[in-house]
Amino acid sequence: MTRLLRALQRLPLATALLLAPVAYCVHQIEESSGGFRLWRARHFAANNPLHPEQVFALLTGLGLLCILAFTIRRSRPTAAFALLFYLTMQLHNVLYHVGAGLVFADYSPGTISAVVLYLPINVFLLHQAIREGYITSRLGTGIVLVAGVLYWSFELIGPVMIGVGFLSGALAVLVAERRR
Repeated sequence: MTRLLRALQRLPLATALLLAPVAYCVHQIEESSGGFRLWRARHFAANNPLHPEQVFALLTGLGLLCILAFTIRRSRPTAAFALLFYLTMQLHNVLYHVGAGLVFADYSPGTISAVVLYLPINVFLLHQAIREGYITSRLGTGIVLVAGVLYWSFELIGPVMIGVGFLSGALAVLVAERRR
């Protein structure tokens, strides 16, 4: 275990970010094989007209674009954008699965991968971004908070928030990069 932790700490943020889409794939497998859509329909109003495959393709593509932007530019704005994307998509999803499972006293399919993969990977990504100087701990806290607003807006309003969040983040990166 110590050897694994040492190896992970040597991963630069650009490489470490690739752990997030891998975790997303595992999470989607757990949700789909565990009947997440049926579970969600029992407990929440339907506000997402997209099929799970469409959401998977959309989020995977957008996430990889965030990683690509960071890999090309290696800048603070692109690092913050990639972190914001994955923290929105994954870190707050942990709270969703654990919280909803407890509130409804009904296991939420996806909880295991959320806790075992999403939580440590996203904390690790934040740590690496701070360690490599791409963000400060204060900015990291801000990213976690904004990610929460975006995630819970998606849950309440629906998939239009994916576009709003991504386009707002991309615009912020363009403005910040232009100032450099």
